[in-house]
Amino acid sequence: MATLAHKLYLFGCRVSDRGANLAGHPAAIAIVAIFCALWFIHGGPSGVNTLTLILSVLAITLTQMVLNQQRRSEAALHMKIDELILSKRGARDELAGIERKTEDELEQLRRHDDVPRDCDAPDPEKSRPSRVASTVGEAA
Repeated sequence: MATLAHKLYLFGCRVSDRGANLAGHPAAIAIVAIFCALWFIHGGPSGVNTLTLILSVLAITLTQMVLNQQRRSEAALHMKIDELILSKRGARDELAGIERKTEDELEQLRRHDDVPRDCDAPDPEKSRPSRVASTVGEAA
């Protein structure tokens, strides 16, 4: 059962996603430009400080929304890459999850193998053509 805090978190994620998607739309930029021009014309020089305050808060809020969206997207991408590493025979399993390691640990992993393994080398037990080769052969 979801707690109130979890429901609020999910609601915040949805609002953040929608806000970031709307702010990234080209029409949103035009709307903000028109709003700023109208505010400046209507408020004159005295409204500039208020407009600056509003735009500053809006910029900070939208930046946080976009960063939140990118953080979740990056976490999902890392999970997909980890899954591919763990499923590939011959790949080093210790590379899964390296985004949480320190720079020294990354350097130690890099030096672990002086010669990089060829992950695309054909498996000696299985000799099947790649999908690209079979697709190219069919097209010819």
